Amino acid sequence: MPDYITTNIRLPRELLRALKHKAVEENKSVSQLVREAVFKLIAHKGKKNIPAEKDPLHKIVGMAKTSIKNGSASHDLYLYGKK
Repeated sequence: MPDYITTNIRLPRELLRALKHKAVEENKSVSQLVREAVFKLIAHKGKKNIPAEKDPLHKIVGMAKTSIKNGSASHDLYLYGKK
């Protein structure tokens, strides 16, 4: 069993209320939810960015094929047409 240390944190009233509701919904203690959230925060901090090929957004890149070659330079023309 881990060696737990008691600590105090200050939370806005509404945040604590929402946390208590979440604890009841998930049948967990408030302490357990806080530990899980802190663990996720610490565990993800050291990880590198997701490789592009594993990023869900990577799949949509290139889906909208277009013949526009200078879209950033002439975006007003393409959006609004000639003046």
